[in-house]
Amino acid sequence: KHEEALARLAFGINERRAVMLLTGEVGTGKTTLVRFLVGRLPASVQAAMIANSSLDAVPLLRMILAEFKLPAGPGADKAALIKSLQTHLEGLSANRRRGLLIIDEAQNLPIDSLEEIRMLSNFQVKNHCLVQILLVGQPELRSRMKDPRCLQIAQRIALNYHITALNLEETRAYIAYRIKRSGGRPELFTPDAVEMVFRLSRGIPRSINLTCDSALIYGFAEEERVIDREVVEKAAKQLDLMGLVNIENAGASSGAAPGGGGRTEGNGRVILESIAGLERSLASFKNDLKQEIEKFGRQAGSATSAVTKLSELLKKR
Repeated sequence: KHEEALARLAFGINERRAVMLLTGEVGTGKTTLVRFLVGRLPASVQAAMIANSSLDAVPLLRMILAEFKLPAGPGADKAALIKSLQTHLEGLSANRRRGLLIIDEAQNLPIDSLEEIRMLSNFQVKNHCLVQILLVGQPELRSRMKDPRCLQIAQRIALNYHITALNLEETRAYIAYRIKRSGGRPELFTPDAVEMVFRLSRGIPRSINLTCDSALIYGFAEEERVIDREVVEKAAKQLDLMGLVNIENAGASSGAAPGGGGRTEGNGRVILESIAGLERSLASFKNDLKQEIEKFGRQAGSATSAVTKLSELLKKR
């Protein structure tokens, strides 16, 4: 899924599509994919990536200028900001280059900011756009595009893709890859553990990361040599992870992600809240584990000191 998304975006950039759209549920790896893409852009494309999208038109324009490394005087009005950006883009075009504006979490954009972005897509030279625009966001972004006020920018979207959750085989490959990259053994997680991670996470990469992380911490604390289904279940209960999946889905067939075809059905908000709770629980668990290790270290230090003193006393006698 991510390879296809990457290929489509690369095609859109190469073919100079004016406006592109990439959506996916919370934690599916949209931002990671886009950063990967930016790191491999040709020298002919200058990218500006905006992470804080909940800005009105003028602050957004100032941030765009900053990302393109352009000065924006504190007293400059909207017209001056737009002119400065246009001049820069025309300069790029004169050198056979172009700009790429990426707006992450674009579902948070106010209507006036969306309209301003649409206006930027009007910058053209010889029927070629001076700046390409990539809107990245959660599924709500697609819903926003159906708003009559967004009709003009929606009509300009020439390429779009929606990233869905991973299926079981993709989850297995993903876990094995991350373990191998960190120097571990791919078989560290048993097949039944991977299946449980998949069912708990619903194939959402960020949730897979958190689930496996908590299982590894629990396994370390229990001095386990492998992570099996039982360890994952214990870690899940410890971190109250079961809120990510209901009992019916936990017992369903594992051929695809719960919700049909590897897709989550509009439950992004629930998953986000569950992940936030999981992150808090994981931080608390790590802190408790750190305190226990420090306590053990102090006890070990006291024992070592006592042994040293006893040894010195015996030598004197």
